[in-house]
Amino acid sequence: MRLLELEFENFKSFKGHVTVPLGPGFTCITGPNGSGKSNITDAILFILGSRSTKLLRARKLKQLIYGFQEGTKKKTGPKACKVSMVFDNSDRFLAIEKDQVTFTKGIRLRGENTTTYYQLDGIKSSASEFEALFSRAGLYATGYNIIQQGDVIQTSLMSGIERRRKIEDVAGITAYDNRLRSTRSARNSVEADLTLLNDRAKEAKRTLKQLEREKEDAEKLEAVLEKIKENDILLKFRNVFDFEAEIESRREVVERYTEELSELEKEQKERKEDIENKQKQFEDVERNIAVSGGDKARELQEELDKARVAHALSERNSDGAVNRLQELEVNRKLLDNEHKIASNELKNLNNDLTKISKDVLKIESNIAAKVSKLSELEGAAANNSEAVSTQRDELEILRKEAGELEMQRHRLDGEKEQIEIQLTSAREQVIRSKKWLDSIETDVKEADYQLKDLEVGRKSTTQNLDKVKTKHNNILRTIEAHQEKLGSIESKLRTLSMKLASQEAAQRAREEFGGYAKAVKALLDCRDKRELRGIIGTIAELGRVDEKYATALEVAAGARMQSIVTEDDSAAAAAIDFLKRNNIGRVRFLPLNKVHSYKPSAHALMISKKDGALGFAQDLVKFDERYSDVFGNVFGDTVIMDSLNLARKYLGKGRMVTLQGEILESGGALVGGAAPRTGIHFGTSERNDLDELSNDIRNLEAEKLQLSSELHEIIREAGQLATTRQELESKKAAFQTRVTDYDGRTGEIKKRLQEADEAVKIREGLVEALQGEIIERTGLLEGLEKEIQKVSTKISKATENLQAVAGGKTSKVISELQNNLDEAREQLSYGQANLASLTAKIDSMKSEVGRLKGELEINITEQKELQETKKIENKKNKELEKLLKSLRKEEHDKFKELKGLRDERDELHDLLTNLKTDFSTKQELRRSRRHAMDDLKIEITTREPKLIEARNRIPKETETPKTVPGREKLDAEKETLDRNRNRLGNVNMLSLEHYRQEAERFSEIKKHRRQLNEEVRRLDTLETKISEKKEAKFMGVYNNISESFKTSFKEITGGGEAGLVLENEKAPFEGGVTIKARMPRKKMYPVEALSGGEKSLVSMAFIFAIQGYDPSPFYLLDEPDQNLDGVNTEHIGRAIALQSSVAQFLVVSLHHAALRESDNVIGVFMGDDGASRLHQIRDVDTFLASLPVEAEVGA
Repeated sequence: MRLLELEFENFKSFKGHVTVPLGPGFTCITGPNGSGKSNITDAILFILGSRSTKLLRARKLKQLIYGFQEGTKKKTGPKACKVSMVFDNSDRFLAIEKDQVTFTKGIRLRGENTTTYYQLDGIKSSASEFEALFSRAGLYATGYNIIQQGDVIQTSLMSGIERRRKIEDVAGITAYDNRLRSTRSARNSVEADLTLLNDRAKEAKRTLKQLEREKEDAEKLEAVLEKIKENDILLKFRNVFDFEAEIESRREVVERYTEELSELEKEQKERKEDIENKQKQFEDVERNIAVSGGDKARELQEELDKARVAHALSERNSDGAVNRLQELEVNRKLLDNEHKIASNELKNLNNDLTKISKDVLKIESNIAAKVSKLSELEGAAANNSEAVSTQRDELEILRKEAGELEMQRHRLDGEKEQIEIQLTSAREQVIRSKKWLDSIETDVKEADYQLKDLEVGRKSTTQNLDKVKTKHNNILRTIEAHQEKLGSIESKLRTLSMKLASQEAAQRAREEFGGYAKAVKALLDCRDKRELRGIIGTIAELGRVDEKYATALEVAAGARMQSIVTEDDSAAAAAIDFLKRNNIGRVRFLPLNKVHSYKPSAHALMISKKDGALGFAQDLVKFDERYSDVFGNVFGDTVIMDSLNLARKYLGKGRMVTLQGEILESGGALVGGAAPRTGIHFGTSERNDLDELSNDIRNLEAEKLQLSSELHEIIREAGQLATTRQELESKKAAFQTRVTDYDGRTGEIKKRLQEADEAVKIREGLVEALQGEIIERTGLLEGLEKEIQKVSTKISKATENLQAVAGGKTSKVISELQNNLDEAREQLSYGQANLASLTAKIDSMKSEVGRLKGELEINITEQKELQETKKIENKKNKELEKLLKSLRKEEHDKFKELKGLRDERDELHDLLTNLKTDFSTKQELRRSRRHAMDDLKIEITTREPKLIEARNRIPKETETPKTVPGREKLDAEKETLDRNRNRLGNVNMLSLEHYRQEAERFSEIKKHRRQLNEEVRRLDTLETKISEKKEAKFMGVYNNISESFKTSFKEITGGGEAGLVLENEKAPFEGGVTIKARMPRKKMYPVEALSGGEKSLVSMAFIFAIQGYDPSPFYLLDEPDQNLDGVNTEHIGRAIALQSSVAQFLVVSLHHAALRESDNVIGVFMGDDGASRLHQIRDVDTFLASLPVEAEVGA
C-alpha cells in the first residue's frame, strides 16, 4: 500500500483545487516559513480522523476553510473545503477489493454551523467506516508514524510509564486490557447480581410470612385491571379516529392527483404528435443515409476495391505471361538441341549392338562344335572303363553348373552397367536442376529488391494514411463517445427526473399522512425550516433496521419511536415552550447531554445468551454511535426472541419481544394478538436528497449543452479529415496495385523456386537409390565370382581325375580341347557383357529421348496457352481502367451527398432528443402520479376494512367519548398500567398455591446463587491467564524493539550506543521504560540529560525501531531535524533514506541534507494572493545552488 497523492480544495492556505503528487520512498516537502508546509500535515491529520482542532492548529473546524475569517460578513468566499487521500491498494493492504482507493473528508458551512461529510471512492461513507479501515491498516492521527512540528523529541521527553504504554500499543495488548476490564466488569456485575439475589432471597422469605396481604394486593389488582379496560377502549377509539383521518387525507391527495393527471394528458398528447412528426422526418433522412451511405456505399467501395485488385492482377498476369513465354522459348531451344544429340547417340548405340550380336553368335557356334568333339572323345574314353564313365558324368554336371553361373554373372554385369549409366544420367540431371535453382534464386532476389523498393513508397503513404485514419477514427470515436455520453446524460436526466418526482410525491405523502402525532410533525417542520435549533430528529428517523426485525423493534419501541432527540436540554426546553404557546400537544424529548448511559441487567444478559435469543433490541438497530445512550433509553433491557414458544421459557425474568410482535414483560405479563405496524417506521430522513437531485439535474443539463456544442465542431473537423483520407487512400491504392503486381510475380517465382528445389531433392533421391542398387549388384557379383571359382576348381580336379583314368593320348587330346573350350567361353562371356552393357545404354537413351520429346511438347503447348492468356489480360486491363475511372467519380459524388444528409440528421436528432427528454420527464411524472394514486387507492381500500374492523371491536353499548387522548399518551399510560400490574404479580386467594410458588421461586434463587458463585471463580481464573498472556506478549515485543533500537541508533549516529531499560523487570507493568544513550566519543547518559538535538536522534531511532516491528504504510515527519546541527541532520537524512526502501516517508524539512537524500522534493511557497503554491523540484542540486551560500531553504 502506498499514498499516491493528496488533493485539497480550499483547505487552509491552499486555494481552489490543489493536487500533491507523492512518489515512492522518501518525499521531502520544503519551503519558507509560513508558506503552508505544515498545512499538508494538517490535511493528513484531518482525514485520518483527528477530532482535536488544536492538533489541526485551528480553534474551530470552519477555520480550516480557505479565507474564512471569524465575525466577517463576507459571503463570496468558499463555503466548504475537502481533502482526499489516494492510495495504491494493489496489495489489498486496505480491506477493499480495488487497486486504487480514495478517501475524502470535507466540511460545509450551514449558517453558523459546520457539517462534516465522508466519501469512499466518491460514495457516501462515515467516520466509523474511515476509522475501521484506517485502524486495520495501522493508520491513526495520533499514531507513532505521524510526528508533528516540534514533537520529534516527545519520545525522549515521555515518562517511563508513557513510553511503556507506547510499546503496549505497538504490541496490541490493549486487547488484553479490554478483556481484563471486561472480565473484571463481568465479575463486578456477577457480584452485584449475587447481592441482588441475596436481597431477593430475603424478600422471598418475608413473602412467605405475608400471605395475609394478598387481599389488599387483589383489590389493587382489580383497580388496575379496570383502568386497563378503560385504556383499551380509548385505544380502540383512537384506532378508529386514526384510520378515518388517514383515509380522508389519502382521498384528498387522490383528487388532487386526478386533476394533475388530466392536465398532463393534454400536454403529453400535443408533445407526442410533435415527436411523431419530427421522428418521421428523422427516419426519412436516416433511410436516405442508409440507402446512400449504407449498403450502396459499401457496395460502391467493394466494387472499387475489387476493380483495383482485378486491375492489378490483370497487369500482373499479363506481365507474368510475357516473362514466362521468354523463359519457355529459351528452354525450348535447349530441349531441342538436347533431343537431337540424344537421338544421334541412340542411333550409334544400335549399330554397335548389331555388330556385337553377330560376334557373340559366331563365338557360340564355335563353342558348340568344340563341346561336341569333347563329348565324343570323353565318350570313347568312357567305353573303355566304368571309372572313366563315372568321372565323365561328374565333369558334365560341373560344366553345366559353371555355365549357369557364368550366365548369371553376365546378367548381373549388364544390370550393374545399366544402373551405372542411369546413375550418371541422374547426376547430370541433378547438376542441371541445381543450375536452374540458382537462376530462379537470382530472380527471387531481384523481385524481392523491387518489391522492397515499392514497399518503402507504400509504407510512407500508409503511415500518412494511418495517421489521418487514426485521427479520423479518434474523432469518429469522440463523436460516438459524445453521442453516447449525450444519450447517457439524457437517460440520467430522465431517471433523475423520475426519481425527483417520485421522492417529491413520497415526501408529500409522508408529510400528509406519515403517522406522526401533530406535535411531532410541527416540531419536524420547524427543524426543516430552521426555526428551532438543536432538534436532531425522531427515533424512527435516526435508526435503520433489517426488515426481518422491523416488527419486533417497532413494537419494542412503541410510542417512543416518536420521541425527539435534541442536542441538549435547552433545545428541548425551547421546543416545549413552542408547543405550549401554540397549544399543539405533548412530545417526549431525549436530550443528548442528559440521557444516561444504559447497562443491561444480569437477568437480561443471561436471557440474551439463551436459545432463541437474537440479541438486545438496541444491538439490532443501526445508528450513529453518538445516539447509543438514546437508543439504550428507548429499548432498555428488551431482548428480541425468535418465537413465543422459546420466549415463554424465560417469562418473568426480563422484558422480551418476539419477531411476530408479542411482548413478554419482566413481571410475567404477555401482550399479543394482531398488532399491525403503524405508519411510523424506522428509516433515515432523505430531505437532502431532493436538493441534491435538483442540483444534479441542473449540472447534467449544462453538461449536455456544452457537449452538443463540442459535437457540432468535431463533426465539421471529421468532414475535412474524410476528404484528406479519401485522397490518401487513392494514392495508397496506386501503390498497392504495383505492390500486388510485384507480390504476385514474386509469388510465382518463389513457386517455381519451390518446384525447382523439389526437383533437385527428387533427383538427389534417385541418385541415392541408384547408388544403393549398384552396391547391391556388386555384392551379388562378388558372391557369384566365389561360386564360379569353386566350380572351376571342381572342374579342374574332375578333369585331372578323368585324364588319369583315361590315360595316354586320349587324356592329352581332351586336355588340349578343354583349354581351347575355356578360352572360347571367356571370349563369349566378354562379348555377352558388352552386349548387356549396350542394351542397358540403349534403353536408358530411349528413355531420355522420350523424356526430352515430352518436355518439348509440353513447352510448345504452354506457350500457346500463355499467348492466349496475354491477349485476354490486355483486353481485360483496358476495361478495368474505364471501370475504375467511373467508380472514383461515383464515390466522390456519393460523399458530398452523404455529408449534407448527415448534417440534416444531426439537427433533427438534437431537436428530437430535447422533445423526447421533455416528454419522458413529464411521462415519468405522470407515471409517478399514477402509481402514487394507485397506491393511495390500495391503501384506502386496505384501510376501509380495517376501519370497519376497528369499529366492530368497540362494544355496541359504549358511548363515544368527547375527547380521546393522543396515541402517545395512551401508550405511555398503558405502559405504566402494565408496569403496575406486573409489579403486583399474580395475586391468588389460594394461599397454599401462592406459598408453593414462592417456595419454588426461593429454590430457584438459591440455585442461581450457586451458579453465580461458580461464575466468579471462573472469572478469577480467566483474569490470571489473561494477565500472564499480556506480560508474555509485551516482553516479546519489548525485546524486539529494544534490539532494533540499538541498531537504529548506531546507524543514525554513526557508532553511538543506546538501549531501553525496564524500571521493574519482575513486574513490567508496575514500572516504566527508560532510555540511556551514548553519542560517539561520549559517555552513556539517561535520555533526560541529553541535548535537544541528541534527544531528536534518540526519538528517530525509537520510531525506526517500532517501524521494524510494526511497519506503517507511510510516515509523516514535520521538521524532525529542526533542532539538529549539520552533521546530525545528515545522519537523520541518511537514516530516513535507508528506511524509505521499506516504507514511504513524507518529511517536512528546511535542511539541505534532507533534500539531497530524498527521492522526491516538493516546494511550497506563498503567492501574492496569500495562497500556498506547490512546485515539483526536479533538480535538487540546481535548486540548492540557487539559494544564498550556506543558507537553508527557510532562512
